[in-house]
Amino acid sequence: MAILMSAENPTGAKLEEHLRDLIGEIEAKCAKIADDPRNVAKDVHRNNRDIIARLRDCVTLQEHSQRILAETVGPDQGPTGTPRIGKGSPGFGA
Repeated sequence: MAILMSAENPTGAKLEEHLRDLIGEIEAKCAKIADDPRNVAKDVHRNNRDIIARLRDCVTLQEHSQRILAETVGPDQGPTGTPRIGKGSPGFGA
């Protein structure tokens, strides 16, 4: 099952959108257990906060990739356009 936007799945979402959705869902879970004083709840809450931080790092990396592609190769033509890098892109294999 493809969930990322691509030529094969043009109705999918961008990676950073999925990551933000995951962050939101995990934050909602955190809110439900934040006031639970039990150690297990504290451990799960701490783990969830760590996961959120790592997902935010992934969003930053993906946004950096998109920015350098836009600045050096050109604008994104969308899932059905010409790829900017890799197979099918201008200059690949040259």
